[in-house]
Order: sequence, then C-alpha cells, then structure tokens
Amino acid sequence: MARQRHTPKGRLLITGTVLLILLVAGILIAGRTINGVAVQMSGRIVRHISEYHYRLLQVEFERSEGVLDASVQFMRERTAPTDAELHVLAATLMRMDPKAGCVWFAEAGGRTIRSYPRGKTPRTTEAAGDFRQRLIAATDGDSVRSHVTGSGRIQVWSMACPVTDRTGHRHICGIDFPLPEIYTCMTQSPASSGYATLFDPEGVIVYHPDSLKLGRPASDSTGLAAFRKVAATGQSVTVHAISDYLNIDEERIYYPIQLGGRRWVAGIGIPRLVIEQEIDDFHFYTVFAAVISMLFFAVLLVLAQRRWRREYDLRRHSERESAQLHLQQLLEQIDPHFLFNSLNSLYALIRCNPDQAREFTLTLSRVYRRVLERRKQILSTLAEEIDFTWQYYTLQKIRFDDRIELTSAIDPALRNWRIPSMSLQTLVENAVKHNSITGGNPLHIRIRTEGESFLIENNYTPRSDGDKESLGMGLERIRSVYRFYTEENISISVGAGTFRCRLPLLPPEK
Repeated sequence: MARQRHTPKGRLLITGTVLLILLVAGILIAGRTINGVAVQMSGRIVRHISEYHYRLLQVEFERSEGVLDASVQFMRERTAPTDAELHVLAATLMRMDPKAGCVWFAEAGGRTIRSYPRGKTPRTTEAAGDFRQRLIAATDGDSVRSHVTGSGRIQVWSMACPVTDRTGHRHICGIDFPLPEIYTCMTQSPASSGYATLFDPEGVIVYHPDSLKLGRPASDSTGLAAFRKVAATGQSVTVHAISDYLNIDEERIYYPIQLGGRRWVAGIGIPRLVIEQEIDDFHFYTVFAAVISMLFFAVLLVLAQRRWRREYDLRRHSERESAQLHLQQLLEQIDPHFLFNSLNSLYALIRCNPDQAREFTLTLSRVYRRVLERRKQILSTLAEEIDFTWQYYTLQKIRFDDRIELTSAIDPALRNWRIPSMSLQTLVENAVKHNSITGGNPLHIRIRTEGESFLIENNYTPRSDGDKESLGMGLERIRSVYRFYTEENISISVGAGTFRCRLPLLPPEK
C-alpha cells in the first residue's frame, strides 16, 4: 500500500498542533508552582506598595520643610522687612504648599507674634499664652523645631526656625499646618491600594485616613511597639496586625522619616485583600499566556500564506524595478529634447535679432545648467517646478516679447507638494510649440492650483504644421511617472478655444 504524502500545508498543521500540545502541557506544569511563587510574591507586593506610600509622604513633607527654608532664606537676606513684604512672602509660601495654614514671624526675646493666616487678615498676638510659645522658647541655635499642639479645637503641626538677618537681629520664622488640612491634602493625592499613618516623634498621629484619629497618640499595642523600635533604631519594621481602621488582616511596614530635624515614623498598611488581588492578577496573566499559545497556533497557519505572499512580493518587486528602469530611460530623453528645441529657437533669433540672441544664449546656459542638476530627479516640489518654469518662460519672452504671457496663482500651502520633474515646463513648451503665436493672437498661459490638483490652461490656436507626435511624447512621459507613483493620472481637455491639462499633486515627501 502506497504511503500517503502530506502536503506542505498539512505538515504545517501537524507541526502547529504538536507545538500547541507541548505549550499547554508546559503551562499546566507551571501552574502547579504558581502557589509557591505567590507566597514569595506577597512579600514583594507588600514592599512595593508600602514604599510607594512612604515616598509619597516623604516628598509631601519635604515640600513643607522647603517652604520653611524659603522663609528663613528670605529673612536672612533682608534688613527689617516691611509688613507688606512679609505679607507677600506668606502668601507665596502658602501657594507653594496647600497644607500650610499660617506663616508667622517673631523677634527673638520679643513679646509678640505677627501671623499671616490663609484667607484672613494679618494679626499681631501676645506671645505669652500662644500655643507657639513653646516653639519660640525652644529655638536655641539654628535648628528646626516642630511640635503638634492645639489652636482652639484644631490640632496644628508647627515648625519654627531661628534666623539672623544682615544687621545681626534674631528672628523666628514659623509655619503652622492644621492637621485637617494635612488630611485633606493627602487624601486627594494619588496612591495605590493601602493607606498611610504618620506619627510625630512623641507618637502623636499627624496623618491618618480616619480624621477622628488626628492629634491623638498611637493606641494600637502592635503599632506602638513598632513605632518605638523604628524611632529608636531608624530601621524599618514589618508586622502582621488587625487594622483598627478597616478591621481586617493587613501587613504593615513602619519607616523612619526625618522632619523638622527629628525622626518621625510612617506606618503603611496593606490589606491582605489587596495582596490576594495582586496574586489573582498574576493568575490572570498565566491564563493570558495560554490564550497567546492558541494565537501562536493560528500564526503558524498564517505563515503558509505569508510564504506565498513573499514570493508574490518578490515578483512584484522585480516588475517594479523594471518599470523604474523604463521611467529613467524616459527621463534621460528630456535633456537632448530640451536642448534641441532651444537651439532651434536660438537659430531663429540669430537671423532676425542678434542682440536678443546673445541674451537668449546667457539665459539658456543658466536654464540648461538647472536641467543638468535635476536630470536624476523624478519628482520635484511644486515650488521648484514653478521657479524653473519661470526661467524657461524668460527664454521664450526674449523670443516672443509681448506675444506670450504667463500668469500663476498658487496656494502657498501646496508649495511642497510634488509633481513629475519638468512636467510644467514640458506643458508650457508644448503650448509654445504647437500654437500659432502672432501679434494679433498672443499666447496666454495660466497656471494655478485647484484643490489637490495643478491646472495649466492656454488659448488653443493650433499651428497647421504642428508635430502632434512630439506633443504625445511629452504627455506620455508625464503619464509614465504618475503610473509609477499613484493610480491617479493627468486629464486633458480641448474645447472653446482652450487647452486644459490637470495634474494630480502628490503629497510632500515625509
């Protein structure tokens, strides 16, 4: 019995099926190890999310310190600043940090504090009894001091720093941050899953997603022990706890943060539900890989079609090169054709007007030099073609004087669009060559853009001895170029004593 031979497409189908089975088997085996990998992933997930929140807190409160630094720098470089200057400074600083509620200044050893609260009138208060008096009294040296204290029913985090101005006077610059404003600002900040808590060095909560906890000391025993360890060692600590905010299991990492010259502590809590969601996402991508495997099988089947397509493209490429060679041969016919027609015109001028013949010769040399420079250029911009045509028109103007006229109206937005090189000059030359031009019957040539096309028109009074074959050669060359680059082509119409030719404009070169 003869052995059945498989076609190339059949062999491709068998190969794809085998590969698909192997890939699915590999995915099933890998799935057995996912749970073990998930356990390792959970630690990395917790670390990644918590570090994101930690960096967010650090950047936000470093901005607050930067506002105080700007205030200190201003006072250091001024001598007895006016109240208006301090008012402008305070407004600028509070625009820099929306958490800031008030900027204030005091003289070292003085009895009053000049305050510039946000959205309120500046005021002067007695230092004695003011909640900031403790900060003023503690600002020895040049170090920053901060403290969470009360201002009526609102808890406020205040920072202050002494500064010496140019005259040697000591001032104290301070900024108050109401804890509700910190809460509002931080809850509007973008963050991933999880939440953050910020403790000052005394263990007072400065930021927490539950606004009722602001200004209160840490009460969670697990969290309090972790806070004390981080505050003492400066090293991060990871604990497992029940969230007193969400009342669910969570992983929590405590980090040290340097603020106001002291060590604060940030606690980042990540619920177990978030970790499990991340692991579920990992499972999803595993399933996604299986789907990709199925698509891989489909790709194998497509490869057979692509192979056939590649062979087809090779044939098309060969045909394209052949067409391009033919086109180049047509372009190389331009030079002798152009020179031959110009020499005929020069011969006629030498007989009837030697002076014009000399001027014609100089202009011809410039034009022909331009022809030689562009002989390898298949396409030219509309601007280049119009410029060259005007030079050619200058030659004809010398010969025909007032019996020939050229006008143009070109949309500036289309100047970089392209047409076949020397196509416009060819059409103008045909108009000169194949029309009867006399003093009583001058030749009027009009060139203009119309939409995405280029239009050339002239009055049509054909010569009785005109060579129609040469007219066809010029138009065929232009058609050959368009056939190579686009499916559109030129259109020609003759009627009511007018010859009209429309050339499609090709988009600018990218």
